[in-house]
Amino acid sequence: MSKTEMKAKIAKKILPWLIVAVLSVSLASIAITVAEEDFGGCEACHSQAGPGSAIVENFSTSLHYTGAGMPAEWKKGAAGHFGIDMDAFYAKGNCSKCHVTTCEKCHEGGHDAEITIDTCDQCHLKKQAGFVGDTPAHKGTGPNADIHYEKGLICIDCHTAEEMHGTGVEYSTMLEAVTTECEDCHESPGKVVKDMTVTQFSPDTPSHKIHGEKLGCTACHSGWTPTCANCHIDIENPPGKATVVTDEFYLAKAADGKIKPFLKIAAIYNNETHTGWAEWFPHTTTKEAKDCAFCHENPEVLCEGCEDQTPLTMLGPGGSFIPQETITKVLAVEMPAETPAPTPAETPAATPTPPGFELIFAVIAIAAVVFLAKRRR
Repeated sequence: MSKTEMKAKIAKKILPWLIVAVLSVSLASIAITVAEEDFGGCEACHSQAGPGSAIVENFSTSLHYTGAGMPAEWKKGAAGHFGIDMDAFYAKGNCSKCHVTTCEKCHEGGHDAEITIDTCDQCHLKKQAGFVGDTPAHKGTGPNADIHYEKGLICIDCHTAEEMHGTGVEYSTMLEAVTTECEDCHESPGKVVKDMTVTQFSPDTPSHKIHGEKLGCTACHSGWTPTCANCHIDIENPPGKATVVTDEFYLAKAADGKIKPFLKIAAIYNNETHTGWAEWFPHTTTKEAKDCAFCHENPEVLCEGCEDQTPLTMLGPGGSFIPQETITKVLAVEMPAETPAPTPAETPAATPTPPGFELIFAVIAIAAVVFLAKRRR
């Protein structure tokens, strides 16, 4: 046997072992990487290394896992204005306790775990509270609950698994990561959710015809939004207790160009107040829309003068206040005159009785009595 043939024979014998060794090292390195994230063992199936999908890899870049949304938003607002170190704020404020570092944070109990509204509420209580009819963090009762909640829907009936698990794309704000829209259900003929046929958007409704693509659904179909004041952003020396009111409502232009509700946040730091504005989905949806006068006779709702306020920051890419020129046009629209209530029909006058009728009847009655009395004698 030649040396070449001998080498080939040896190589043929050891090749399978080399393949096993290489695969072992590769899988071990993947396992080590995933183990560093520690997803409670779910990565065994729900990762590229396992037989399932790459949920773990996607989740490790999601806002739920990284928590990047909160500091990113505050950096654009009060924290950026005051020069606050958001990394220190994030650590001292214990913000990370609400951000999900393991699958069991939401899926407690594994595959048999039921996702309920309480699952989301453990972290989203400041935003979700309005959905069930409470003020943020359930510290009071709001004007109304969301119609979807009243119909029996919960968060996961609208928000997709991809929004929560992530898609592998790293987002810095919730505004970018959330893709759910009203149109997903209300412009899908035949859509059924929890055995309920979904009411479809009607383009023939007068208000829909007039506003077209200019307004988002939430501009008219949100019952209320919270307005926050005195947020304590100084961890070492908080300036006081934050307050929330529910009787203020503000509209501005959102990132997609449509007019939508905005959240107003006034934060105090070193005796200076910063006013921030954030595009906001109130989750206080109502079946009946607001009437025309709510906007066309109310410059405060249109945030007239807001663009002159300093300091302020619009939170969300592309957001802006409604230009004064547009506000002037909106306020100049003549509201349709109220239809006067129909005048109650007058009660028909009684038909007059011919004069003397009562007297004639009385005489006849007396005569009849006298006649009967004589016969009895």
